[in-house]
Formats: sequence, structure tokens, C-alpha cells
Amino acid sequence: MNQPFNDQPVETLIEKNLFQEGTVLDLRLKYIGDEGVEYLAQCPELSNLRELKLERNDITDKGIQALAGSTLLLGLTSLNLERNSIGDAGAGTIAQSPLFSRLTSLNLWKNAIGPDGAKALADSLMLTNLEKLDLAQNKIGDEGGKAIAESQTLTALKYVDIFGNGITEEAQAVMKESPTFKTIEHLVMA
Repeated sequence: MNQPFNDQPVETLIEKNLFQEGTVLDLRLKYIGDEGVEYLAQCPELSNLRELKLERNDITDKGIQALAGSTLLLGLTSLNLERNSIGDAGAGTIAQSPLFSRLTSLNLWKNAIGPDGAKALADSLMLTNLEKLDLAQNKIGDEGGKAIAESQTLTALKYVDIFGNGITEEAQAVMKESPTFKTIEHLVMA
């Protein structure tokens, strides 16, 4: 792939930022966009990948669709998509894709996810291993927050951050009493 990303081709970025015997790829702040994610999804060098850090890469729902369609990245356990442009459709794609069934950590901090995206995550049959979920600084509101708190499938959660989502104090009080949130070790809401 010849198109440069961050003044370097994505192939070079992978070569320079693939660590721990090919299990960790750190491409934070590389601005690879959806096209770069499409390349990652088809890159054979990433078949052993466990942790993928894609903070601030101009990724949209289209990029998430490409990632979810990968037949190579089958062992991912940690996915950082912080500060991108992922909306409800992207959250829905993550929630429905078998590719993400091994995830224990999902960071979606500061994207554009609303109540529908939060509901999709809360109802996901693929994210049952998820221990850490960061949805801070999105737009999930009371409705999305309650969906996460009342989830019947996200029962492995130990850490949840939903700060900065416009959740009212009344809703927070109700959510703290939910069976799902009562077992959480670290909960950030306000």
C-alpha cells in the first residue's frame, strides 16, 4: 500500500509499532483513517495480535465494519478506539461481530455513540468476556446508561466508565443499584 499515513506508509507504521512478538500494535495518533484500518484487517503479519491501540486515527463506522470483517485478527483481547468518530452503527458492529468475542477490554472513550449504540453493546452476545468498558464522553444519556447497567450479557464487567454522557443524578442512583453495577469494582459515572 503506497498511500502515506502520518508521513509514513501503513506498512512502515506496523513494522515500527508492532511489539511483544507481534501481539501488540500501538498506532495511537497515527491518523490512518478507515483505509488504514482496512489494511490492518487484511494484514497477515497481525495474525498473532492480541492488543490493538487505535486512539485518534480518524476511524468511522466504515473502518469498524472493515475491522469486524477480518479473518486474521481472531485473537484480539484488547481494543482501544479512543477519540475517533465511531457512532451507533460502529458500536452495533462491534456488538455483533464474532471477531470481538474474546475482548476483555474495550475503550470507546470520546466517540459519537448514543443510546442505540450503548443498547447494542449492552445486548451483545459477543462481548460476554468484557471486563473493562470505557464509554466516557459519548452521548449515551440516561437511556444508554440504564441499558449498560441492566445488561444481562455484560456480566464479567469489573470496570465501567460512562462519565460525561449527560446521565442525570436520578438515573445514576438507579443504575448504582442494578445487579450488574453492584458487582463492578471500578465505576465512574460523574
